[in-house]
Amino acid sequence: MIRLTIEFIRKIKVNPSFWFVIFGAVFTGHFREIIIWFFVVLIHEMGHFAGAHLFKWRISRIDLLPFGGAAVVDEHGTRPFHEEVWVAILGPLQHIWLTSGAYVLSQTEVISTDHFYWFFILNLTLFLFNLLPIWPLDGGKIVFALFTKWFPFKEAQRRYLMGSGILLCISGAWQISMQPTHLNLWVIFIFLAIAHVLEWKRRHYVFMRFLLSRVQQVPSSTTRTIIVSPTLSLSKVTHRLIKGVTHSIVIKNIKPITIKEKELLEAYFHKHPPECAIGQVFR
Repeated sequence: MIRLTIEFIRKIKVNPSFWFVIFGAVFTGHFREIIIWFFVVLIHEMGHFAGAHLFKWRISRIDLLPFGGAAVVDEHGTRPFHEEVWVAILGPLQHIWLTSGAYVLSQTEVISTDHFYWFFILNLTLFLFNLLPIWPLDGGKIVFALFTKWFPFKEAQRRYLMGSGILLCISGAWQISMQPTHLNLWVIFIFLAIAHVLEWKRRHYVFMRFLLSRVQQVPSSTTRTIIVSPTLSLSKVTHRLIKGVTHSIVIKNIKPITIKEKELLEAYFHKHPPECAIGQVFR
């Protein structure tokens, strides 16, 4: 446990926008509140870190952000569905035991009822906010994992990021219209908007990482057959691959040809240009 905590602390990186929250709290005389908030955020991120460590994920860093934090991992989009959901949900789950512990302290009069109420609202706010289905919040990561079960990975990326972006604009417009001078809301909205733009730009890299992970993974017990035209490019065929499923590709021709998914990926990465027609590669 001590070793895990030390490793967690070493991974922490403070985002510049985080200091806006610190400055605002100190300037308005809420130093004690910001210390408690900082502690709660660390516990939240420790939950993500412990889950990622349990599943042996590669963790680049822990970013402290204006609305909480974010565990930056190298396995985004490549790990099994249950792992991604557990790592995402283990952050918000920390708020449950934190609130329960504070309730016990309030019942034994170690802390006042007013202090417990404030602590409860803090944890409830962080819990609900982080479960919003918006990228890169925890709820957004869970919804994206669901999308990759329902749609091919490439399509799941596009659908989710567009839907998340629209939801961000709607919720941001509503919140800002209610409190247009709220500095923290502006910082959070701008950060989430930038995160969407960056994720959209790097979606091709994430997709390539997904394909590469499939070359190394053990075939899944769940199989699916994809029927494609011989004129379809290797690149377009890879766009039909679904996470967590092992595919057989049937090339529809006078004499249909069936190939394995790994044969497709081998041809895509090592033997032929991505835009080469699959019918010319496999005859």
